[in-house]
Amino acid sequence: MNDIQKKMASLYEEYVGIRKAAEKESRSMNKADIKRRSDIKKEIDTLAAQMETTDEEKELRTLLYGPDEPGSNAATIAGDPSSSLHATRGNIPVEGRDYRSLFCRGDNTSLDTGNFRSAGEFFSVVVSRRFDPRLQERGLTVGTPSDGGILVPPEYSAMLHNVALESEIVLPRCTVEPMFSNEKKIGATEIGNHSSHLFGGMIAYWKGEGSTLTESTPKIREMTLQAKKLTALFKFSNEWAADAPNGEAKLVSLAGGGLGWWRDSAFLTGTGAGQPLGILNSDCLIVADKEPEQAANTLIYDNLASMLGRLHPASFSRSVWVCHVSTVPQLLKLSIDVGTGGSAYPALSESNGTWKLLTRPVIFTEKTETLGSQGDILLADFSQYVAGLRQDIRFDVSKDYAFASDESYGRLIARVDGQPLWDEALTLKDGSTTVSPFVTLEAR
Repeated sequence: MNDIQKKMASLYEEYVGIRKAAEKESRSMNKADIKRRSDIKKEIDTLAAQMETTDEEKELRTLLYGPDEPGSNAATIAGDPSSSLHATRGNIPVEGRDYRSLFCRGDNTSLDTGNFRSAGEFFSVVVSRRFDPRLQERGLTVGTPSDGGILVPPEYSAMLHNVALESEIVLPRCTVEPMFSNEKKIGATEIGNHSSHLFGGMIAYWKGEGSTLTESTPKIREMTLQAKKLTALFKFSNEWAADAPNGEAKLVSLAGGGLGWWRDSAFLTGTGAGQPLGILNSDCLIVADKEPEQAANTLIYDNLASMLGRLHPASFSRSVWVCHVSTVPQLLKLSIDVGTGGSAYPALSESNGTWKLLTRPVIFTEKTETLGSQGDILLADFSQYVAGLRQDIRFDVSKDYAFASDESYGRLIARVDGQPLWDEALTLKDGSTTVSPFVTLEAR
């Protein structure tokens, strides 16, 4: 625990001690008590803003990416998807992440429950809007008080995150940066032009013994992740809140599933203005040409071959196809002629529930563009996309707005950002061919 953390812990103990002293004396907190607790909150918020580069973040990074990572973060090798860091990122597989692998120290880590006995008790207390000192104390955890709402304890945040991860496309496969403040800067190299240099300026020379070396310098650029606030609002009846069996499980499923859907959609199609920059709107996206005289709203085999030819070679083994569901009828008709006997091999195949297109996995979704539009089919290496996540999630309930219908509104607030690690497509050694980890097809 560093000095800042020790100071925060000391202040927290004082904050709790004021309440406990009042309870011990069988009295309510007086004005002096309340003012001191308010001052403590402000002190902790000030200290929390200084936490971005503490040892805690370094420890989490070691857990996420392994002890042998060179440099401060995975993004320092952006533009080199052949790096082994992008293949496994330490001991965490590219797919199948859960909350603990993103923020905690291992599968056996005991997560903070905020002194609640279960998720059911926590959500029941929040929905009821009754006073509970455990909720009051949770407000001290690092976050943005102006967002409002009750900070969900990590044990129950894990439930929300895990429900979301189950149905997401991007987050389980991309590079993840835990964020401990609203902004985080990461370093990356320029993508460059391989016909003249690497990484924006690195050039190698063949020299004889004793020759003077020629200087060359790669260019480093700075990327900034700034947490964007994602707010979900949903309505439910007060009878359901009071009487529904396993109501907290349904609430977690609803809230977590919604969080994942909107987050995933932004990673794919976000504008970057007040939301993450989606792959389909990024400067590094390559748009492969359609074929001459190609009919509208069609997909043909040559389209797929063209897209695969524009994918960065090191991204082949990690690439997946992301296809809008409206493309399915066209994809099922695609085939490859074999020999001279008229036999045909389908381009789209299925085995044990997994679809593949030209040997790469296929994910069908509604989150991209429809058939015939640019972005209806995407070939992507998601290890070259970075998502910044704040650990905390806030939840609150209001019974006022829908008072006449005896209903309540639930509000979920999460903070996240994302953008590709590449700022442009890469020009290869021939000086004319461009490749990228992200390739789509132009409108037809």
